[in-house]
Amino acid sequence: MKTRAWIFLVLANLFWAGNLIFGKSVTSDFHPIWASFLRWAIAAVVLIPIAQLVEKPNWLKIWKNNWGILLFFSLVGVVSYTLLTYTALQHTSSTNGSLINSLTPAVMIVLSLLFLKDKITVWQGVGLVLSFLGVLTVLTKGHLLGVFSTHYNQGDGILMVAAFLWAIYSIISKRVQHLPPITFVAFTASIGDVCMLPLLFIQPLHKEHITAFGITGIIYLGLFPSIGSFLFWNQGIKELGPSKASITMNLMPIFTAIISLMVGQELLVSQIVGGVIVIVGMLLSANLMDRARGAITKTITKRRTGMT
Repeated sequence: MKTRAWIFLVLANLFWAGNLIFGKSVTSDFHPIWASFLRWAIAAVVLIPIAQLVEKPNWLKIWKNNWGILLFFSLVGVVSYTLLTYTALQHTSSTNGSLINSLTPAVMIVLSLLFLKDKITVWQGVGLVLSFLGVLTVLTKGHLLGVFSTHYNQGDGILMVAAFLWAIYSIISKRVQHLPPITFVAFTASIGDVCMLPLLFIQPLHKEHITAFGITGIIYLGLFPSIGSFLFWNQGIKELGPSKASITMNLMPIFTAIISLMVGQELLVSQIVGGVIVIVGMLLSANLMDRARGAITKTITKRRTGMT
């Protein structure tokens, strides 16, 4: 069960890595308001019939009993987070976005400790530090002190606000575990789009700027980060909790590097080394090494018992 949860979280971050790359390109064709609206419109159109077919929810009853929390998640996770991210990508790079997103696990763990009274083991703490160092290794090309000389701009500041909102979204997501997962995302996507409708009149759509690549990017954003990532992320948090789930966000810069390689960019040794460090940190945070050590100890004990 937990193995499946970790797989879901890895896939969620893989799709989000594509969101940073495609998102920056898409905002050349679409204003952030339109990019956000179209992304979630696609998600809603796909998810509503799937939810009806698979989960058969009582839409009206769910809305009456949960309208407050659904509105909150729509405003935070769909409207605010998406608009802030795409606005920030107009002013900063996807690399800087990955660096700032890597701060989200630390924010989530602190919030979990403060408000949910969660506890972390020493190994989880070590894993968090290792994963963060791995991220810095990738982003600074092996020169860790280079993080202090990185140029920051208003886009980076906006992304920091977005990262904080995402941490809040993830922490409070435990409150919706009683809702069918597909129905929940379909609701938030639909409500978020309705909330964004008035904003479309502020920024008209310039059809002459739209390219085939921009349309492809919007479709990707609507299907993978919106549907896949949100469903996988919510399910991963449900099974593992926000503190453990958050550590996988450090994989996003690694996936960003891999996708960059696929589109013709060079893969550096520092990226490979950093990726290995991140994976080791994830294993420690997931207590997988502790389990493996326990299994080995148990096997040795059985053999010794059998010998005597």
